[in-house]
Formats: sequence, structure tokens, C-alpha cells
Amino acid sequence: MEHIEWQSLLRLGNQCFEERQWDQAEYFFSEAYDTLAFAYRNDPLSSDLLNAWLCVCHNLSSLYESLGNLKLSLRFLMIPHDYLTEVTNSDCLNEDIKLIAFNGMNITLNPIMQFAQRHPMCEDCKRKLVQLQQLLGQENQPIH
Repeated sequence: MEHIEWQSLLRLGNQCFEERQWDQAEYFFSEAYDTLAFAYRNDPLSSDLLNAWLCVCHNLSSLYESLGNLKLSLRFLMIPHDYLTEVTNSDCLNEDIKLIAFNGMNITLNPIMQFAQRHPMCEDCKRKLVQLQQLLGQENQPIH
């Protein structure tokens, strides 16, 4: 896949977002989302594609939060997080893919925690996220 395509879509979406052209930003971000989701499914060892997909998800979340659609905003934070959690816990995938997914969870968790601080979330959801944050923090500790 040409990186130029999704990069161009992302750049156009960011420009429209900054200019508060919400419909156009949504269109470009959605197109980039679809393009990157397809590309990542075909190349699950590409951390570049994963990171770009995560970026687009976060951009869509920011867009919907700006529009006051908190449910959809949270959804675009949770979609990649839930997907990466599923991949990490899968028995059938190779270890390299699992490691890339696990590392991606470090990227997805902080925006969810920040969202939870800005907007009400159920206490059980918050508790699970804090536990996951602690687990991820333990996994990143050096082994002596």
C-alpha cells in the first residue's frame, strides 16, 4: 500500500479539523481509518501501520469529542484497545504480532485514561483500566 494515500488523508483531515470543517475532517479521517485498517490486517507485523491506525482512531475520537458525541468518541478509543487486547490474549497468533499488539496497548491506554478523567465513566470500567495500566507498567520494568 502506498503510504502517500493514508498520509494525505490524515493531513487533509487534520487541516479540516483545525479549520473546524467537521464533516470534511470526518470524511478524511474515516477514509484513512478504512485504508489503514485494511493495510494493517494484510501486514500485522508493521508497527508503522499500527501506529498510524491508532493515530487515526485518536483523531476520530477527538473529532467526536469536539462535536459532543462522547459515546462515539470513547468508541474510537476503545476499538483499537479492545482489538489489541484480543490479539495479545490470542492463542493462535505468532509471538511477534502479540508483542507489537502489546506495545500498542501502551499507546491506547493513556488516551482512554485521560478521557475517563474528563468525562464520567462507570467505576468498574475505571478500575479495570487502572489494573491494566498497572499491568502494562510492570511489563515495562527491566529484568535484572
